[in-house]
Amino acid sequence: MDYEPEVNQRFLSPKRAKSFKEGIEGVVSGESSDRTLNVWVRFQVQVINGLIRAVRFNVYGCPYTVAAVDWAAEWLEGRDTGALLDLGMIDRRKELGVPVDRLGKLLLIEDAAAACQKKLERLKTQDGN
Repeated sequence: MDYEPEVNQRFLSPKRAKSFKEGIEGVVSGESSDRTLNVWVRFQVQVINGLIRAVRFNVYGCPYTVAAVDWAAEWLEGRDTGALLDLGMIDRRKELGVPVDRLGKLLLIEDAAAACQKKLERLKTQDGN
């Protein structure tokens, strides 16, 4: 199968495909999976003062999925936490040349990011902020 150059590059050398070491301040994780689609995505985001300082991920999926997760991790860094709910993977699908039948895989990326946001909200409530 022929992939767009950006998909090939991100699939072959994703920059943030790893995990944070234990005990790093401000890190929450969220994941999403669908066995019928053969996809699993886990984001770890480090949030300091309301900004996403760094993102790491683990992913199991096709080259399109890996490339899209790598893009999302890069895009999230430096943004406020609201960006976790604003990935816009449907639009990104077009840019990466992802076939329509793979859209469900990209939506799981949004679900994993939203799971991080939910954890951040719970932590905020627990802290009384």
